[in-house]
Amino acid sequence: MANNYYEATGVLMLDQVTPVIKALFSTFALDESYPRHGQAYIARIAETSDPQWLDVQDGLEDLANQLGVLLPDNDERSIPLLLELLASHFGADKDEELEHLIEHHSFENDADLGALFLIASCFDDGHHLAAIQFEGCWYCSKPRLFEFGGHGCYLSREVCVYRTSSEILQFGEQLRKAIITTDIEQASALLALETASLLTGISDEQFRLDLQRRVAERLAQVPMISAS
Repeated sequence: MANNYYEATGVLMLDQVTPVIKALFSTFALDESYPRHGQAYIARIAETSDPQWLDVQDGLEDLANQLGVLLPDNDERSIPLLLELLASHFGADKDEELEHLIEHHSFENDADLGALFLIASCFDDGHHLAAIQFEGCWYCSKPRLFEFGGHGCYLSREVCVYRTSSEILQFGEQLRKAIITTDIEQASALLALETASLLTGISDEQFRLDLQRRVAERLAQVPMISAS
């Protein structure tokens, strides 16, 4: 019998670890003493640190109590309600992204860094979280085919980028088939989609549109490079 695992490590890029950061990221094995210099260690370790939304809820409840935010009875508490109450405390109750998150996120099972980053950005108690860098891998106790892989992500308010090794394998296979069949439409579509996925991660719409035009101009200017 083979066992599969997933593990990842990364850093929070911020000024200091505050009660908000502890409430949201303590379940990620948060270590504010390493590596320091504006970074704090976080991790998801198999069978040791498995961050769940239920853990985050406990952290939010503790935070609300520290801040003196009045909470309803235990059986009426939920993450959306806690976020609404804390948003009012931090003056973030009009933030559209946070409102959308509260309304549409399930807040079940694994806690995801994208949602936590947004919450932390709205509840800034002096941490000034600028970005999250995180990379992980999944692996098997036996060397089975395609049971190993990795991914990396960079999250900030300005840009979000995420890639997995499996996506690269799929992209390479699709591009190869298009080249073999001389299907230039399919090949160009694949490259355009790959570029568009990077551009989509840029939050500033006007900058994204300007960048898209500039990239197109640069591609038109790039000289042909010989494969030899």
